[in-house]
Amino acid sequence: MAVSGGGYPRQGEHFRGANHNSSGPVFLPAPRSVSYFEDAGKTRLKPEMVDSRAEEWARSFAVPPCPLKTTQMRRFYDELKAIERKILQAGSLQEQGENFAKNLALIKMFKAKAVYAEKRKVAPREFTQFIFDHVSSIADAKDFRAFLKVFESVVAFHRFFAKEN
Repeated sequence: MAVSGGGYPRQGEHFRGANHNSSGPVFLPAPRSVSYFEDAGKTRLKPEMVDSRAEEWARSFAVPPCPLKTTQMRRFYDELKAIERKILQAGSLQEQGENFAKNLALIKMFKAKAVYAEKRKVAPREFTQFIFDHVSSIADAKDFRAFLKVFESVVAFHRFFAKEN
């Protein structure tokens, strides 16, 4: 097993150490790139991202043995919307870009929050993979805003599929 400098596994690698549990190896999801836009200028969001893909993601979060509750998903979404408000406080696009850069660490931290929720058994692995994929695909403020539109659609579809309705 290759490990990073701190002795912890990189994404997609297994960790077998003192904290290894008996239910199987523990590993972080390897992020898969997500493309939000139809054009290079990032002006046209792909319609399927807020339609069929959002429905697929939402449906995958609602299945046993560890279905994601709508309140748990809303916690993630609401925190990300709060970060968006911080970014949009600036008037100009340049200032928004600077605010995005200042808040990028908070956005990246959602990968850790997703792993924590999965480990507490309040979120399925599919949700952790979703967060890893999307957070790793955010390169600028346009990507972040596109992700929030996608996530908004996922939240709405999930509300339909969740068993606690």
